[in-house]
Amino acid sequence: MHAIRNLSRIAFGRAAIRWSQLGFGRTSRSTRAQVTPRNLFGFKDGIANVKAEDTDQVTEHVFVPKGDSQPWMAGGSYLVARKIRMTIETWDRASLREQERVIGRDKGEGAPLSGGTEFTDVDLKATGADGAPAIDDSAHVRLAHPAHNSGALLLRRGYNFVDGNDELGRLNAGLFFICFQRDPRSQFVAVQESLAGRDALNEYIRHVGSAIFAVPPGATRGGFVGESLFA
Repeated sequence: MHAIRNLSRIAFGRAAIRWSQLGFGRTSRSTRAQVTPRNLFGFKDGIANVKAEDTDQVTEHVFVPKGDSQPWMAGGSYLVARKIRMTIETWDRASLREQERVIGRDKGEGAPLSGGTEFTDVDLKATGADGAPAIDDSAHVRLAHPAHNSGALLLRRGYNFVDGNDELGRLNAGLFFICFQRDPRSQFVAVQESLAGRDALNEYIRHVGSAIFAVPPGATRGGFVGESLFA
């Protein structure tokens, strides 16, 4: 809020805010020092997110290199934002076993159902005692995993939101999903198409808004954000 306040003050008379979304409690872990937060479904979120310390991954998957897009985007990133309504009342009526099947992780620690602890790598080939996949074929974790999407990774920076209640008294709440990537066509779009097909989580969520933004590189000393676009 302090950053937005200062930007609004500086822009007064020159630019105006067209739209904003209030959020709280980030829903992704973006450095190794952070504790993994939980989303409004009660599950730890963003466990396998790109971390700031993983500089090779950040360089490869987040920032646009020269020659990859328009020249003015070199060093910038593409931001995808989605407002996702969670049908929390329906989710709360589902059993714990069903919730964990849908996500593909246990609710307490956040460990993958293939075994281990929160930060154990997901094993998509693991099977249970009955021979069935330990992580269901329609589990969110499986369908969003890089191995299922040609190695696509995203830097997630989402937030929870609650916009009061709707006309039926249900919580108008959910996830304001934000991610940064080098190329949304091969990253976000690839992952979203995988999820749209048969993600079990789709029964409990509804996408109500979506946008994509080109974020230019940061300002150089004495310069300004977007300088390379107007040069």
